[in-house]
Amino acid sequence: MTRYNPINYDFHRMVIFTILAGTVVAIVGISITLLAQYQLMGNLIFSQLPSNLGNYIRSPLAYIFNMGLILTGICMLLAMYGLQQLHLNQFSHTIALVGSAVGISIILMGIYPINYLFEHRLFSTTFLISTLSLYCISLLGHINHKNICPTPLMIVSLLGVCCASVLAFMLNWDSLSFDPCPHGEQVPCVLTYLLWCQIHLVTIWCIILALSIKKLARKSYHDSISAKLAVTW
Repeated sequence: MTRYNPINYDFHRMVIFTILAGTVVAIVGISITLLAQYQLMGNLIFSQLPSNLGNYIRSPLAYIFNMGLILTGICMLLAMYGLQQLHLNQFSHTIALVGSAVGISIILMGIYPINYLFEHRLFSTTFLISTLSLYCISLLGHINHKNICPTPLMIVSLLGVCCASVLAFMLNWDSLSFDPCPHGEQVPCVLTYLLWCQIHLVTIWCIILALSIKKLARKSYHDSISAKLAVTW
């Protein structure tokens, strides 16, 4: 009997591998830029907004940071596309739609760094709103759709809601920017820590979702094998 190999399973394996590989590349790129600036500024780097690492005037490796953002956004889009192609239910389509908005906003932040002030603020705000929406949807999904939103994803989403909510409260909605830290640039800023947490939480969320897609794709693969065998016999 010949072995039955659904094309969808191979497709999702390719998507999952691309997501994880691309995420690693993005993390390495951002880390290189951060370490380079740390050597110049020391601990003062933690009093700077992460977006300053993408400033082509102030950061010598800004192009690496911005490329890291673009790769992270592409990883997010791949994860959402993979989830969409599973055709699970309407809830998975909702996550894929909102997650795609997150990915697009990250890509646009990389294309339009802080040097393009208005565009960067606009896309950064879009990123904040879309990630907050994504985390909330994921928390709701954990109640009735644990196969899509397992416990690790729920925990990351809960942390993300807390982080994004505080950032939304701190945001000056008139100018779409954050007010300068009252301690100046000589003291590490809470705002900076929150922004870095937001970036890392989105990355972790994307990786956990990729692993969830892997599990669902494998289940779909075995189900299709069982269905074909049942028809054959």
